[in-house]
Amino acid sequence: MAWDSSKTHATQLGTISNTIQWFDATIVLSPEESAHVEVEADFVTTPTDDMAVHVRRTLDDSSENWDDVDYLGFVIENDVDPSKASFDLKGGYKYRIGVESTGATDDHTSADMWYRKNGVSA
Repeated sequence: MAWDSSKTHATQLGTISNTIQWFDATIVLSPEESAHVEVEADFVTTPTDDMAVHVRRTLDDSSENWDDVDYLGFVIENDVDPSKASFDLKGGYKYRIGVESTGATDDHTSADMWYRKNGVSA
């Protein structure tokens, strides 16, 4: 089956400090469905810190009792500005994505997130 025709954009986050900020979009997957996710970091001029990306999951439909530990995490390095990184999600029910500065020196300009589901369902 083809990829879902809609690319979904989360609300842009501004002023990224060293505290996790969560995007407003959550990604809910059906069985066998996956999602391609892209996060873009917009760094301050001459940055010192990088941007960390956090992915957490929950089994809950509406109460959203999120895991306390990242399911997936990585760092977008500040050597290209802005800089994008993509990853795939599969096998869980509901995901949320957050970002933070890796240090206390920089409050980065902003972060963006997009995702597209593959539309496959068991």
